[in-house]
Amino acid sequence: MPRLSVPSALLFVSFLTPTAAAEPTPVEKQLAVQKAMATARQFVELNMPSDAVLALEAEVANADGNKAFLSLLRECYLAELYSLEKVPTPDAAKVEQVRRKLSLLGGAAPATKPAAKPEKTETPEPPPPAIEPPAAVTAAPVAADPTADAAAAFNKGEWAAAERLFASAPNLNAEQKAAWAYCRIKLAAEKVAACDATTAAALAAEVTDALKLVPTHAELQKIGQQVLATASARAGARREPAATGAGDAVETPSFRVRHAGDRALAEAVAKAAEAQRTAIFQRWSGPPSAAWPVKCEITIHPTAADYAKATGRPAESTGTSAVKLDAGRATERRIDLRADDAGIESNALPRELTHVVFADLFPDRPAPKWAVEAIAILAGTPEEVDRYTRTLPRCAREGDWIALAQLLDLKDFPAEKITGFYCQSVSLADYLIRAGGSERNFTIFLRDCQRYGTAPALKRTYGVETPQALEAAWKRATLETGRAQAP
Repeated sequence: MPRLSVPSALLFVSFLTPTAAAEPTPVEKQLAVQKAMATARQFVELNMPSDAVLALEAEVANADGNKAFLSLLRECYLAELYSLEKVPTPDAAKVEQVRRKLSLLGGAAPATKPAAKPEKTETPEPPPPAIEPPAAVTAAPVAADPTADAAAAFNKGEWAAAERLFASAPNLNAEQKAAWAYCRIKLAAEKVAACDATTAAALAAEVTDALKLVPTHAELQKIGQQVLATASARAGARREPAATGAGDAVETPSFRVRHAGDRALAEAVAKAAEAQRTAIFQRWSGPPSAAWPVKCEITIHPTAADYAKATGRPAESTGTSAVKLDAGRATERRIDLRADDAGIESNALPRELTHVVFADLFPDRPAPKWAVEAIAILAGTPEEVDRYTRTLPRCAREGDWIALAQLLDLKDFPAEKITGFYCQSVSLADYLIRAGGSERNFTIFLRDCQRYGTAPALKRTYGVETPQALEAAWKRATLETGRAQAP
């Protein structure tokens, strides 16, 4: 069993631990800036703009032109200016000083009171294997910066606490991602020596996700691969569903739905699966020729914990699917769902079933990853889809964005900018479907991408010369008008 050495641990602790009489590291500067921003937002929320300004001005040198920092500083100057001018006898010198500072940031005095609260944002996360998101993040009072708390826990060697805090922190930089990955690999290494096969499979999935955070970090990759090999060896083959007796499965022409006692739910899922299978084929290609000779096995797990234990996926995930192909023919189709998921029929089932159907539509070579993930999300409710399209402008503002030419050529999930990947994919697919007039034309475009390449396929289907031209038209329609239009 490979162990994480003390020198390795010290190496990563050094990311966040200051040294005596030394210039602050980039990570320390970033943490100080983030903490100042969190403090300033709290002061703004309490209608104390002057204190907010003092907190931010103390870190101007460390901000190094950070756009979010400067935008918040400008907002605080505006709030302070309004506060100074509304008193019966304003301090003229102080007012002029704030106006001068504001002008240096490209701001101007407002005619009315500026908004005091930070902008409301929605932050969806991708469907499984990532954690399902809340519908929105409202402009509530800002709590302590989780990145700073994560750094403090990391410095103390509190790996579990640091891992949880890094997981909840937004916009981690490269060093912070490395620290987060280290925590996840370290925790997995401590558990894998004495665990059962199911736990080992979950640990293998955890380490695999952690390594995606640090694709170019040789030391972590080496250690992580050692832990991953041990976990994979202990996990062995994926556990198949336990043998079932009469009455614990519901069968239809194309599905076998296994359940743990809630037959009514299983019957509802089986009925929905048959209807949705036909609808998905019809929407993207044409009517299905016949029922699947190899039925799709759907297992409904009673709880999130049961689901995670059986599949090795995160408990927050609501579904997963898999298809095994041999010479272009499916030899196994499988979907796992959670009985405690309120959206089991409206979101999780159609999303995972879309993946299964597209294995039939592209049996020789999978369709592009971005397209399949987008299509799966588009199978859900309008509210589910809207969480992604609403978040796209924020991704553009914060740089959580992938150049379109790179997105179109991705063979797998990107190592970073996952939220941007999903939001862009959903928006772009919806845009192209509208441009081509139907979902079936979009499927033809995906097949043409395989036959001729991306640029020729764009020209054949949409009359667009290059991915760069598509990106310009798509951004203009999506980010400027808020709705997709034909190129």
